[in-house]
Amino acid sequence: MKTLLIVLKLLSFYLLFLNSTLNASTINEPKPMYDKVYRSDRIGDSYHFLILTKSGSYHYLYTNRTSKLSSSELTSSNLLDILKKKQSWGQSFPKKGKYTIDKGKIYTKLLWDKITVVSPKEIKYLNKIFYLK
Repeated sequence: MKTLLIVLKLLSFYLLFLNSTLNASTINEPKPMYDKVYRSDRIGDSYHFLILTKSGSYHYLYTNRTSKLSSSELTSSNLLDILKKKQSWGQSFPKKGKYTIDKGKIYTKLLWDKITVVSPKEIKYLNKIFYLK
């Protein structure tokens, strides 16, 4: 009698499980806009710029020389000369490197800094929020 009761409970649980729908879908991570310039809001007297390319590289710039840069200017090998023409005084700290995508998350290859894509128009990197401008 006990075994029959156990079998009935298991059978009812099994039927309940079959009738319920499981919503196991993948969560899509937002994708960044590649080859577009992201800029932070003004921090002190400076701006921070970031661009991600489809080829797997990133370009980052911290400067108080300008508030606007195009993607071709930011990826240029003559970036410091371009900034000197925009404004003769100030400071600029460019940095570039490669990034990798691991389990849907973006990291820099050198220091494994996380680049968080909040939305296609918003990215977090190095405790700063960048917006597509």
